[in-house]
Amino acid sequence: MSERFLLDPATVSIHADDDWPEILGLDDRPLHVEVGFGKDVRILRAAADASDATFLGVEISGKKQASFCRKVARLRLRNVRAYCGDVRDVLMEKLPEGSVASFTILFPDPWPKRRHNKHRWIQPETARLLARAMVPGATLVVATDHEDYAAQIQRCLEAVGLALDVERAGVPEEDHTLFAARFERLGKRVLYQRWTKR
Repeated sequence: MSERFLLDPATVSIHADDDWPEILGLDDRPLHVEVGFGKDVRILRAAADASDATFLGVEISGKKQASFCRKVARLRLRNVRAYCGDVRDVLMEKLPEGSVASFTILFPDPWPKRRHNKHRWIQPETARLLARAMVPGATLVVATDHEDYAAQIQRCLEAVGLALDVERAGVPEEDHTLFAARFERLGKRVLYQRWTKR
């Protein structure tokens, strides 16, 4: 391990065959999950401010996940884990029912063409899996610049009984990302929502 790392980046990764409840401390620590963190550092800011919680980032790109693990190691954040893979597998197989305190899903791919809508990540089935994993009182934050996708997200989350608490144009500072900044520069309208499991 390089001297510039005081934490081994390899220890940040969580793998499919690991003991997830043990590693994530699900018995006594709140778990916050961010889906598709990409190149952003929002989750790192959140983890630095909440050392009594565990943060899990799920990213489909191995290159982005590896870069993220190095950032976590440099910051010596021992309450962050990263998984490279499809978050649907995580929801179905790794996270027990009622184990997640919050989900953050910022700017999922909109797949704007109608024939490609089936590829959108938030569908009725994934909405059901998200709600199943959430503890009572848990929140789900989502932001998108695509109006049709926003409407689909709202239909899916309402159908599984989540309650819309906040809806606004623009992303608040605590959830600001590289994509949010880009859309602001372009003058694009961004819809931001926070949902709660009652």
